[in-house]
Amino acid sequence: MKSENLLNLLREKYRKQLEQLELNIKKLFEEKVLIPEFILMGKRLRALAYMIVVKNYNLLNDMTLNLAISVELLHASSLIHDDIIDNENIRRDYPTVNKLYGNSVAVLSGDYVFIKSLEFVKNYGNSLVLDEFIRTSKNMIRGELYEELLSKEDKLLKKNYFDIIKNKTASLFEYSFSSSAIVVNQDIDKFRDFGSLLGVAYQIIDDCEDFFIDIKRGKISLPLIFAFEEYKEVLNYIEDEVKLKDIIKSCNAHKKTINIAFDYLDKFVSSLRTCGCFYEDFSYYVDYLRERSYEWLSYFD
Repeated sequence: MKSENLLNLLREKYRKQLEQLELNIKKLFEEKVLIPEFILMGKRLRALAYMIVVKNYNLLNDMTLNLAISVELLHASSLIHDDIIDNENIRRDYPTVNKLYGNSVAVLSGDYVFIKSLEFVKNYGNSLVLDEFIRTSKNMIRGELYEELLSKEDKLLKKNYFDIIKNKTASLFEYSFSSSAIVVNQDIDKFRDFGSLLGVAYQIIDDCEDFFIDIKRGKISLPLIFAFEEYKEVLNYIEDEVKLKDIIKSCNAHKKTINIAFDYLDKFVSSLRTCGCFYEDFSYYVDYLRERSYEWLSYFD
């Protein structure tokens, strides 16, 4: 796929740093904790966002890499806990930790990965970064709690959808940028806003790609919300992918959703124009997300 080619171009530029990150993460398996290796795999998009900023200020080294690792481990811990909450059996085509070992072990494994993430923050040794880590962790938990407490009807409101993803997902991207701002001595609030814009766009696009799988698991995302606004009966066709696809297309919900994601990406790009040193690398990042969107839209052609 073209999107993967775009991502690989960016990953190649940061290959050395990504390899070092992987080595540090794999050391967790030497600690005899029941964490399947696949749960710590991923595209490293959050770490890449951090690396792009720090490397373009010539400050990416073994010490500052600690924070890229902390981002990825915080994300991994949240996935383990999400799978327990959602009673998921499969993630990335592998059995989840709770499926393999049960909820008790999964809770402890998720907690362990969280503590390891905090340990990498400690290794960097900056109280401002610790403040950002705590802020992010609180927002992620707040978003998860909010989602769990909402009724199905309330989950079908756009405002609530955005409140959830801004806390659960965008907060991790905010941490990637705010921690990098601290490292390179830039405005933390300004960089946090960068992360929020990119994080919301990312999650909308990611939800689209998983839409037909997630909806059968009860997860509500933007294409369904747009379709529901025009055609309340759409909820009767959750299990019928062919009919659901037709409804989404007839309501133009797929294009409305991607247009919103693109609005966030456009605002992100516009904000970055004042930061010329890393603007070019993020253009690859944005193009990758746009191409993923086009690939999803092509499913409806």
